[in-house]
Amino acid sequence: MSALKHAAVRKSVLLALDFDKTLTVADTFNAIASVAKHKHPNKRDFRWFTDKYMEDYAQHESHWSPIIHKHAENKSVTRSLMDQYLESLRQVENASLERIRDYKILAGVSRVELYNSGRQALFQPGVADVINYFLRVPNCHVCVISVNWSTDFIQGALDANGVSNQPPISVYCNDLKFSKRTGLSTGTMYPRLVVASDKVAVLETQREVLASRYDSKPRLVYAGDSLTDLPALLSADVGLFVGQDDHVAKWCKLLDVEFSKPRFDENDKTLHHLLGWGSAIDIIENS
Repeated sequence: MSALKHAAVRKSVLLALDFDKTLTVADTFNAIASVAKHKHPNKRDFRWFTDKYMEDYAQHESHWSPIIHKHAENKSVTRSLMDQYLESLRQVENASLERIRDYKILAGVSRVELYNSGRQALFQPGVADVINYFLRVPNCHVCVISVNWSTDFIQGALDANGVSNQPPISVYCNDLKFSKRTGLSTGTMYPRLVVASDKVAVLETQREVLASRYDSKPRLVYAGDSLTDLPALLSADVGLFVGQDDHVAKWCKLLDVEFSKPRFDENDKTLHHLLGWGSAIDIIENS
């Protein structure tokens, strides 16, 4: 890494990163839930909430699958259709958050406990090196945009996996509400990021903030692993699809989006398939 030289940065860069299974080896939602489990041994197991979510998701898919299939047969799949499909998942996600709120399975947890739990999360090989590299690049701003449930958990993971805090990385995600009296979580949550369009909205806001600072919009790089990330991946100048999610591959095929091929009708925006973080720096700097 030390042998690499920073490429000349012609304008500012916004490097935005999803968290679960983009930076981490595995999803961390269960890890967050387990922080509170020992305090409420008689409350429902987290698996019940997962099963209920999957029931709602299956019902959602039974409605949408024939619609998508028909458009696929007619070769009429569009970004607009994808956006409608992903936005319709808001009802499923909100129902899940309401169950978590109603049963208060995340109540009674401190920020320190969440932070320490985050320190147990493992990052994929090379992630910290890539983030630290771009933190040193002039006019490059790094942030995490995630549907995760805790800023403290994410910060703990960043710190424990060797990510520099100079300059600090902004984290945008959902977050638990905490009692001013006890400092413990109330079990409810601020649902800031629920579906794909919420991520795109945060990206656009941060891009406008940097545009006002530098008098031009920054070059946008986004890394994500799931279908919730795909609109953000496609809106970025450089998108990094991490992993092997079949849903992402399916929709890319339906939309005729080819990996590593500039889309000339979209100002040469390019989506790359990142199989390992070792190639990320070269891809970002040479795209």
